[in-house]
Amino acid sequence: MILFLLSMISTYYEPITGIDNPLPVLLYHGEVIIHIKEEPINKLRAKIGTGIWNGIILSISFGGTNIVGYEDIDWEDQLGVDVRARLFGNGILESVIGYNNEPIENYAEKHLFATIGTRLLPGLILAGGANYNHDEGNGMDLFGNVALNLGEANTFHLEYIMGSNDEDKNRFNLGYKLQPGSMGIQFDLKDIFSGSVGRQLQIFYRESF
Repeated sequence: MILFLLSMISTYYEPITGIDNPLPVLLYHGEVIIHIKEEPINKLRAKIGTGIWNGIILSISFGGTNIVGYEDIDWEDQLGVDVRARLFGNGILESVIGYNNEPIENYAEKHLFATIGTRLLPGLILAGGANYNHDEGNGMDLFGNVALNLGEANTFHLEYIMGSNDEDKNRFNLGYKLQPGSMGIQFDLKDIFSGSVGRQLQIFYRESF
């Protein structure tokens, strides 16, 4: 209870991820994030990451489907790895490169990626990027993000994924995150222009040590 009350002290944490795409923002040195995501396909993933030297993030994750329910649990075959490093940053433009092998729903994994973004206004991040999945038959894809923070606790996300690797093309996602302090929760609507909109839930805990 005390931990929950302390987490409600209003602080703005710049997001490092939109809905599924990486943003050109890194954790500070010694900052830790715990992230739980429930995807629309009933897959639950837990992730922990930390900032190293103000310019690197190292995260590992693991998940499976049917963790909640009656069916047998289908665990993933291996741990997911998410490594990110600052390519450059000059106060106007920020760029991050990385590698991520976490499967997201039924889509191709990001694998090698780079994203670049700018802050046109306080609390507004515009970013775009590209990734290359080295598995046979996948290849390059493009993505973009907008993140708008209002009143420190409220962040709105708009996300685009071209989906050149996948059967579903040109996916648009919307998200809203409430994070008044160390703890936060995010609600996402995925592939909003398709005939079947996905609903996703994310929970965050972020703290410096």
